Amino acid sequence: MKINRNRTRDWIAGVACSIATTVVATPSQGDWTAFRNGGSSHVEDSLSTQWSAERGIAWQTELQGYGQSAPIIYEGKIYTTSVVGPMCQACAVECRDLQTGALVWSYRHDSTHEHPSNYMNARAAPTPVVDRNGVYAFFETGDLLALDHQGQQKWVRDETKATGELDNSHGIGSSLAQNATHVFVNLEHGGPSFLTAIDKTTGQSTWTADRPSSKSWSSPIVADVNGQQQVIISSGGTVTSYDAAAGEQLWQLDGIEGNSVPSPTVSGQYLVVGARLPEFASAGSVQANCCLDLSEVSDGQPRVVWRADKAICEYASPVVAAGCAYFLNKANVLHCLDLETGDVLYRKRLGGDCWATPIVSDGRLYFFCKNGECKVVGVGPEFQELASNSLWDRDAPPIPETYVESSAASNHSHGQHSHSEHGGGHPGGDAGGHPGGNADSSSSQGPGGGMAARLKAGDRNGDDVLEGDEIPEMFRGMIARIDTDGDGRLSAPEIDAMAASFAERRKDAAASSRDPIVYGVAASDGHIVVRTGTRLFAISQ
Repeated sequence: MKINRNRTRDWIAGVACSIATTVVATPSQGDWTAFRNGGSSHVEDSLSTQWSAERGIAWQTELQGYGQSAPIIYEGKIYTTSVVGPMCQACAVECRDLQTGALVWSYRHDSTHEHPSNYMNARAAPTPVVDRNGVYAFFETGDLLALDHQGQQKWVRDETKATGELDNSHGIGSSLAQNATHVFVNLEHGGPSFLTAIDKTTGQSTWTADRPSSKSWSSPIVADVNGQQQVIISSGGTVTSYDAAAGEQLWQLDGIEGNSVPSPTVSGQYLVVGARLPEFASAGSVQANCCLDLSEVSDGQPRVVWRADKAICEYASPVVAAGCAYFLNKANVLHCLDLETGDVLYRKRLGGDCWATPIVSDGRLYFFCKNGECKVVGVGPEFQELASNSLWDRDAPPIPETYVESSAASNHSHGQHSHSEHGGGHPGGDAGGHPGGNADSSSSQGPGGGMAARLKAGDRNGDDVLEGDEIPEMFRGMIARIDTDGDGRLSAPEIDAMAASFAERRKDAAASSRDPIVYGVAASDGHIVVRTGTRLFAISQ
């Protein structure tokens, strides 16, 4: 399908004809069973386009604790996860009725590894999955558990037994993926990292594939490629596919910078890869956002169909609809590209920060901004804003009722901590545990100071210059952007300049991380379910 310069083609019909050999593993009709509904963010239902704080909201309710995960929906029930207590002492799963919001059951599990509940850290960031046999939830505390649909525990695991203490600065945020028989956990951090397939019935690992140590929050997806189920991960500078049955690596594409947060999207034979602009890079200097053809794999790599220039992601993952791929960047500019050619069809500023990936429904895109606004945009090669709605009064946002904020600044300190009730100045969370605050969890040095200290600690010969293997692997991709004199080494002044730049960009992180913040959305049976840190909203026709 070629780009239609006159914009007169029926794009939706054209896309239906172009779908070929690859489809994403789909949930049951009408349900939303995983993060981004399995990776596509599509729902078949027609959804409301008009609502406000006064009308169109079917119900809203306070949740236990705090959570940055998205809701999931199965057979008229909503499932959410939260951590409870100022030190995340408990992991909570709640089941609610989709039509009324009434609590059906609540489950709590004592956290295996506590940590401060504040904006510096992930708080119930991974989104769970659900199927006909139960719900499966993973927490940044290392706890992975399975419950039946009555809220009874089936099995529980501590993933830190395999990894040791989790080292990810702001915590773990990668959501679960699933097929009919297994859940897939991608656990990447500063220590031993892996992708593992866990039998849903027994809770035992079927296979485990080692992954590079990388501080990433991207989530895997499961796709059916020519009849073979694959688990695909875009993370740590690569896009990699594994056989879902055996765990063998099938292919890998290297050189994808900035893919630590957005997750990939499958549409037909195409895999659309999203990535953020790497630290200290300028727009257009990297082309990590791209489209791969999964039906053409040669020498262990899929064919790169196109690479985007200035179309990049931030927190929200890319979506595909009506022959177009959509990327939303940090400046809230929506880029619409032709799916088959990569040609830019339009660029348009939306006017709101979005941490949640948009919903695609009935020829419309729903962009939920973190401040409760929603921009409804028509799909296709021309920008058309259809509606703008808000969940709450911007001058009187809903304040969390019971959440207790920890004042502990360190991710690694587990002694006595003071805490205070939530108030107007409470620093909430960041999207999916993504780094929105300090570069390191040791805030005494200020934003960027922790990163600089960690870098300088690698100076083994004490000459105030890092070179060779003195530079940690996770920083090597940044060398060209930090190394201002171009000598291939990092001097102390260059590291200090990097830290100062980092701190400047993140100086308002705490102020911009106060709940209510929209973290995740789901849709089913004509309802849109929106989750903030402590509250759940349902929008109906």
